[in-house]
Amino acid sequence: MTDHDLAQRLVQARRQHRAIDTLPPDSLPPDAATAYAIQQAVIAGLGGATGAWKIGAKAPGAPASGAPIPAALTVASPARFEHGAFFRVLLELEVAFRFAEPIEPHGQAYARDEVLARVGSVLPTIEIVDSRFAQWPNVAPLAQLADAQNNGALVTGHAVPYASLARSFDFVAPELELTFDGVSLVPESPGNPAGDPRELLVWFVNHCAAMGITIEPEWTITTGSYVGAHRVEGRGRVYGHIDGLGEVEVELT
Repeated sequence: MTDHDLAQRLVQARRQHRAIDTLPPDSLPPDAATAYAIQQAVIAGLGGATGAWKIGAKAPGAPASGAPIPAALTVASPARFEHGAFFRVLLELEVAFRFAEPIEPHGQAYARDEVLARVGSVLPTIEIVDSRFAQWPNVAPLAQLADAQNNGALVTGHAVPYASLARSFDFVAPELELTFDGVSLVPESPGNPAGDPRELLVWFVNHCAAMGITIEPEWTITTGSYVGAHRVEGRGRVYGHIDGLGEVEVELT
């Protein structure tokens, strides 16, 4: 936990729905550890609990990062949100995971096999990307990390047992669809920049362990967009589908 000034600013921005116009240099997190502490302070300051996490990396094997998502903003499909409840709305289609059991910190790092053995289910998600900073995306990366890594909300589809598709599902390049009012948002060459998103789970488990956080089996761990991020300016129906996982949808009103 931290009493860093930015934590208070972010809580107020969310509660008052008022974007942070400027950020003095002395309000920037000095390092990633402080940014991660601010994330936890914001969850606590909002008076709720964690419902999900978003994690990702810019390339296979590149450094990963992540952020908790409040339970109040983790909603099962079909979901409905007011467009005006966000400062901006960008849409992403992702593959997410849930673990089969709690994973507690222990004295040594979790190995890849240990982590994947604890995966319980896989599901499609639509992430709404947002930021509490008025000048986004022209905001320092550590400030964006502190601000839940630009998460606005997460919509979760139906969970499929991991054991039933661990060897058959194409985690690198699945067949998928994402539309807004029937118009496709899928680029010519979709794909998760991190490659196989399961590799991110190893980082995530050890990140939580280092922070003394027990991972709960009800948490949804979403792992990065296969279609980029697409900004939409008004009301409409968002529909996503990933072959082998199913569909997920949200109505923006």
